[in-house]
Amino acid sequence: MAHYSISKRSNKKGIVYYARVRSKENGVVTFCKSKSFHSKSAATKWAKELVHKVEKNLDEVDLEFIDITLSDLVIKYIEKKQSSDKPLGRTAVYSLKQTLNYSISTMLASKIKSKDIINFALERKNTKTSPSPSTISIDISCIRKVLRIAKSLFGIRVNDQCIIDAYPALHDLKLIARSSKRERRLEGNEFDKLLSELKAMENHHCCNIPYHDIFLLSILTCCRIGETCNLRWADIDKGNQTILVRDRKNPNGSHGNNSLLPLLGDSLSIMLNQPKTNSKIFPFNSRSITAGFRRARKRLALTDLRYHDLRREGASRLIEMGYSIEETARVTGHKDINVLWQVYVAINPTHFIRKTVEPLQ
Repeated sequence: MAHYSISKRSNKKGIVYYARVRSKENGVVTFCKSKSFHSKSAATKWAKELVHKVEKNLDEVDLEFIDITLSDLVIKYIEKKQSSDKPLGRTAVYSLKQTLNYSISTMLASKIKSKDIINFALERKNTKTSPSPSTISIDISCIRKVLRIAKSLFGIRVNDQCIIDAYPALHDLKLIARSSKRERRLEGNEFDKLLSELKAMENHHCCNIPYHDIFLLSILTCCRIGETCNLRWADIDKGNQTILVRDRKNPNGSHGNNSLLPLLGDSLSIMLNQPKTNSKIFPFNSRSITAGFRRARKRLALTDLRYHDLRREGASRLIEMGYSIEETARVTGHKDINVLWQVYVAINPTHFIRKTVEPLQ
């Protein structure tokens, strides 16, 4: 509930009346604004009108100061982003919602200090799931973004300095770190074994997902599984053997980040063999596909293999076939070829053995 107070003060210009309007919710100051007047009646009129606006939640209220808990701020941020043209990705939403389960979420956003960020990281590390330093690093980065833009977006007087100040200690305690580089690729006869197992899964009377074809296409196109499930019949160009991949993942947001993908190998024929029951070529939930892949992997006793590793497998095969890093980036959709080379390409040592080497003269 909003309330006002009028106090009489003196300054160099004489007597002034200082009006202040405040509003609290659960002991937290959610609104505070003050103004000086030369008459008590003018101060009272202004204060009463502002109280009315605050209680009616009118948009024209010019907020001078707002403070809310971090949990309320995170929820407001998620709602704001998800209603925008560039909504948050699934990972960012999950990471931010994880924050709500920890004591830092009950703190006032403006009162959070570097030690509170460190305590949050320690809490995260000591949970049953015991997330990796790279996962905790993502969580803290997401909180930092919320704090960094809260002032301009919501008028909340906070910034990300507390996280900047916490970074030296977070690194020193090894609470955060960059993700470990993965180099997992299909080895030995894993490719054939997975093809056979996925094909067998399709024979089940309840299965309507073409696991076998999607598996092959994931390697041929280097598409993420979400991108594969979003491919559309209308975007295929049979003449040029290309397809438009919509909303590819990008650090600046995936919405509207479309790219033209060359359909190499049998990728076009695999698509054209699918039944046209939907505007999408593979109208399935991406999580259902990855869940099926995990079941197949478990039955085959394959260790440390993720569905996303198929993207690395495809990119590495292109390089081994003689495509340049720039040409491979055209397929994978990477705009920074350094990311492609450092993260997604893992050349098999046997590739070098197979190549013919001219003797030195």
